[in-house]
Amino acid sequence: MPLAIDQWPLIGRQADISQFEAAYARPDGIGFLIHGPAGTGKSRLADECGRRAAAAGASVARVVASQAAASMPLGALAHLLPPDIGSSVDAAQVFDRARAEVVAAYEGRRPVLLVDDAHLLDASSALLLTQLAQADAVFLVATIRTGEAAPDAVRGWWRDERTLRVDLGDLDPDTVGELLQQVLDGPVSAEASRELAKASSGNVLLVRELVFEAIERGALVEVDGVWQLGAPISASRRVTEVLEDRLQALDKRARGVLDVVALCAPVSLSELEADVGAEVLEGLEAAGLIAVTTVDRRQQVSLTHPLYGECLRQQLPVLRARALLLRQADRLEASGARRREDALRVATWRLDANGQADPDLLLRAAKLARYAFDFRQVARLALAASKGAPSPEASLLLGEARYELGSFAEAEAALAEPVPPDTPEHIVLQRLLIRTKNLIWGLCNPARALELIEEFRPGFGPEARDELSSEEASLLVTSGNPRAALAVIARLGDTEVLRVRVLRALPEVLALAFVGRTSDAVAAAERGYADHLALGDSLAIAHPGSHVVSVTFALCEAGRLGEAEEIGKAGYEVTVADRVPIAQIWFAMNIGRANTLQGRPSTALRWYRESAAIARTHRFLGPLRMALTTIALASAMLDDGPVATAALQEAAELPPFGFLGPEAALAEGWTALALGDPERARAVLVAGAHAAEESGHLISASWLWHDAARLGAAGAAGPLASLAALTDSPLVATRAAHVAALEAHDAAGLAAAADGFVSIGALLLAAEAATAAADAARRNGDARAAVAHARQADELAAHCEGAHTPGLVRVDAVVPLSKREREVALLAAQNIPSRDIAERLFVSVRTVDNHLQRAYTKLGVSSRGELATALGLTNAGTLS
Repeated sequence: MPLAIDQWPLIGRQADISQFEAAYARPDGIGFLIHGPAGTGKSRLADECGRRAAAAGASVARVVASQAAASMPLGALAHLLPPDIGSSVDAAQVFDRARAEVVAAYEGRRPVLLVDDAHLLDASSALLLTQLAQADAVFLVATIRTGEAAPDAVRGWWRDERTLRVDLGDLDPDTVGELLQQVLDGPVSAEASRELAKASSGNVLLVRELVFEAIERGALVEVDGVWQLGAPISASRRVTEVLEDRLQALDKRARGVLDVVALCAPVSLSELEADVGAEVLEGLEAAGLIAVTTVDRRQQVSLTHPLYGECLRQQLPVLRARALLLRQADRLEASGARRREDALRVATWRLDANGQADPDLLLRAAKLARYAFDFRQVARLALAASKGAPSPEASLLLGEARYELGSFAEAEAALAEPVPPDTPEHIVLQRLLIRTKNLIWGLCNPARALELIEEFRPGFGPEARDELSSEEASLLVTSGNPRAALAVIARLGDTEVLRVRVLRALPEVLALAFVGRTSDAVAAAERGYADHLALGDSLAIAHPGSHVVSVTFALCEAGRLGEAEEIGKAGYEVTVADRVPIAQIWFAMNIGRANTLQGRPSTALRWYRESAAIARTHRFLGPLRMALTTIALASAMLDDGPVATAALQEAAELPPFGFLGPEAALAEGWTALALGDPERARAVLVAGAHAAEESGHLISASWLWHDAARLGAAGAAGPLASLAALTDSPLVATRAAHVAALEAHDAAGLAAAADGFVSIGALLLAAEAATAAADAARRNGDARAAVAHARQADELAAHCEGAHTPGLVRVDAVVPLSKREREVALLAAQNIPSRDIAERLFVSVRTVDNHLQRAYTKLGVSSRGELATALGLTNAGTLS
């Protein structure tokens, strides 16, 4: 799908535009100079300056300098001047006439001249423009490429205090992400944004070319409404041409340096200096082709743009590339290869050169890549090691890498291979742990995972059995049985074995949060994270960010919603940087959860879509099923029944997944409401609440009971009060208080609940409680309180991103509507016939008409068409 965009939006340059406006407004100002390397958006900024000047009433003309125009005097200005102006040999006459022509052409008003690539101006044009600017006949906006030779007159521009110079650099990663979202007109995954920013180094021209190329090649695709990278970024033809233009002037020694750096970056500065001398390297640095950085007192050389490396590698003959790689490998090994990462570098170079390397070296390199969470590299190195010398450890690394990359059947094949009898116990155990994880999360087969645990448990020693028990607890939590998981964890007791503590913390935190012990859950997650950092590198164990995911979830359940979102976003960025898809999925889902609870369904939907897109891209079908149900929930809260229905239908086609299973009823209930079936919505939510209680998901049960009450279900106050007594969550306690006041029509209690929700950050629930407080106060004849509560409700609802819930509908009538009257009126306002309303509510048509007539009387209206306005609806079914 090509992008039909002639001009990309100008992002990240507001400060520069403000500087132009200040320079142009100066009475004595004569110019605004935009310096920067190629591709930083100098011309785009100049265009915007011209647009701003034109909007202020100025005439704007363009001067485009070029090498061709520079071959003749005044060539760049030829289109602005009479054809015979250059015939005079008297420079003063030429200037006087040019000035007169400009004054006449623009009727005495000083025009703005946009001079693109001013460094390419011929000397005559540069001198004439200087004279015109100094005579206040024109205002110059000029772009000048950094590092290029320029005429003396142009170099003098930025020494004149009446001109203002800005130096453009590349965009930072956040600004690149903002640019991509605008260009692609939709959310862009953090991974795609990060990779494009990294590959382009923030150079706007390269970002543009990479996006066009990636879309054309099908590498950048829209998945679940989020732009994702489905394949690695590669250099486009345009990027290759840009680099080739810059390489033409290089001699053999300089090109040789670039070849080595392209293959082996980062390369030691001292080694390159010994090979070619400092002068060559200084020239390459000045040309913007290499950069020197210092890491641990070691100076290293890399290419300025990662894509340059790809272009150079594509042009290298096979035998030359092989010779360079082997030479660098030999050199590093000869120096002792003392740094930790040296084994990985040597193994990779030898594999790239020969397709083979020493199996022990490959195995060490695979471990190093694993500790860096580079699972693509792990898979490559471990596979090569397995071919050279098959071993249980190589298959362990290969299986784990394939699991992380979403190749679950291949992971199972690697991990299910028989191992020799003398295989160390910890290797056998780690293979089993990864295999069960792959079965649970990848193949959605927890029953087989449990069979394997029971099958292998007798053959392990006590410490290994504790690790297996931790995995069993994880399996039980994932399958939807938190109480059983806590029972297994209780049997483990306290332990000094750090790895066991880390493994146990992962299911323990989730189980504690599910049963309502949220404070214990947060504390356990913090301990688990600290233990994981102390444990250091270890195979067959989740990314340390998994503990942060658990903290985010526990904070949500505790009602610490702002903290949950903040920590979740920080953790998400780390797992994007470390390329850990499964952790990204859960972070995105929990950030969406925090936003749902805060009453921001549009933001929640964006994160749920990101979670679904990552799960789909990496083929995690269980998490995808969960993400689709959350998409349905957020969509239904935004009154988009068709989208919610489609998401639920797709989720139903995926394998069953027990994790947070009872909460699927939230999506089903709200979708039924969005489709105009409140009776079914309430029934689904109540049934889900009972199922959640039975399975030990007490906080989920409180959410379901609360939402059932929000949709008009009676009798939720008792179950919620019981749940509040069983849990320590302020969120559950406030839900219980809200429903108790709702059922009692207690205006003061509803107002207190609104304040409680505000303190938690649940603004949508606060708005609903305030709305109910206004109706209750009006019913009690307290008009002043009713107005105050209504005002609070409006202020809170304004932050809820268009959420559509019955609890936000306020009836400003002297006699408020009953629950049933309100329900009938809402359906009738959507032009649903009385017969259909009767079928949905399981009442007679006569009963519907009677309720409707009473609603007409109370609201002072006479038709269904007037109901929408009376109920505060702009269109049928849409809140104002």
